[in-house]
Amino acid sequence: MANEYGIGMGSIMAIVVFAMILLFVPLMMGPVAPPSPPLILVFPLVLLFVFLYLHFTCN
Repeated sequence: MANEYGIGMGSIMAIVVFAMILLFVPLMMGPVAPPSPPLILVFPLVLLFVFLYLHFTCN
């Protein structure tokens, strides 16, 4: 059943590792400052390129 839906042991391990990173990395960080305006603009640009890449590669 797991292979039928594309969910295998590797997918489960990736989800667990990602969850552990989200839980424990903020605990190791020191005090942080808000991001600068150019850095704020980087996030939408990266997402735009990722979505465009996925759009053109699935056709």
